[in-house]
Amino acid sequence: MPTDKQLIAFKIGARARKLANEDCVIEGYEMLLTAISEAAESDTELHALLKKELDKYEKRVEDL
Repeated sequence: MPTDKQLIAFKIGARARKLANEDCVIEGYEMLLTAISEAAESDTELHALLKKELDKYEKRVEDL
């Protein structure tokens, strides 16, 4: 069972990847980078999970 933080990171990443699929690559990056920036100040675990989602996002963008 995923933790709450894992679910949050996955949902943000999924929304960003959906934007990339809809040719809104910049908006997806903005969503992830904003979330990463906010988490860096307050939650190191969520920050690390979001960075993994950014890696998945960048792979998705490369594959487009």
